[in-house]
Amino acid sequence: MKFKALFVFSLLIFINMSCKARILIEPGDELVYTLNKKRVVLVNSSLALYFGASYYYVQNSWWSDISNDFRFDPGNDLVYALNVDKAAHFFGGVYVSDLSSSSYRWAGIEKNRSLWYGAIFGTGIQLAIELKDAYAPYWGFSKWDFAIGSGGAFWPVLQNYYKPLQAFNVKFSYFKRSNIYWDLESQRGRNPSKFSWYDDYPNQTYWMTLDTDKLFRNNKFPKWLDFAFGFGLDDTQYLDNGGTKMGGQKEFYIAMDYDINQILKVWDTPFSRKIKFILKYYKLPAPTLQISPNLKFYPFFM
Repeated sequence: MKFKALFVFSLLIFINMSCKARILIEPGDELVYTLNKKRVVLVNSSLALYFGASYYYVQNSWWSDISNDFRFDPGNDLVYALNVDKAAHFFGGVYVSDLSSSSYRWAGIEKNRSLWYGAIFGTGIQLAIELKDAYAPYWGFSKWDFAIGSGGAFWPVLQNYYKPLQAFNVKFSYFKRSNIYWDLESQRGRNPSKFSWYDDYPNQTYWMTLDTDKLFRNNKFPKWLDFAFGFGLDDTQYLDNGGTKMGGQKEFYIAMDYDINQILKVWDTPFSRKIKFILKYYKLPAPTLQISPNLKFYPFFM
């Protein structure tokens, strides 16, 4: 416990000290900001608070059971939720990295450095999650989860240095179509909250979107129209005699998608930019073709 508390304290200190030094705006930056020290302090403090609140939440929600000694995951993570959780780790890494780097840009730190700070902070969040898993009674430190989550945190950096990757982005959608998660947990003798959507993988879908306007020149598609490839889990899992979730099938989708920045481009205010930042990560309902395990068309899939 002392080690975990020390880790959290050290990371909070790192966040608050990481940008105290003077940072110069480098030539060639797309937008030149004036460094605002008060905003830098505000961003550092906010990110530290975000990390602390996240740690407290998972400590009392995800890992409220009695802790064990530190251990690595024996391999269960490679079959858990048929790896939909890996998509969740990647998505979480991208989102936290983008959120924190955007905050540093607002504070006046130049673009490239902001992206690297965001990637480091996103990786720190992933490391914190895995260190908590390492002490959890049913899990362990997952090298795969950490690597994939960190890959998500560095995705914005890769997009910045390799422009074709800017045509690809990640999104998330959730709609409660099935109660299978709560049914199986009830069979295990547990009673998860009705708001436990973060563990409800059968009702989650993760998407990789394609912006054709950025990838192909002179294409005939409207600028607001994108395409998306989805990955999820169906609701056919069951419990074996040991209480382990078994079965289930992966689901794959092809769907239309929308470029929120193009649709709402005339709405350009500080408040609208916050709304568009949130919406760009949520896959809005659209015509969708499920291609596996069964072929099925949805006029509007969430």
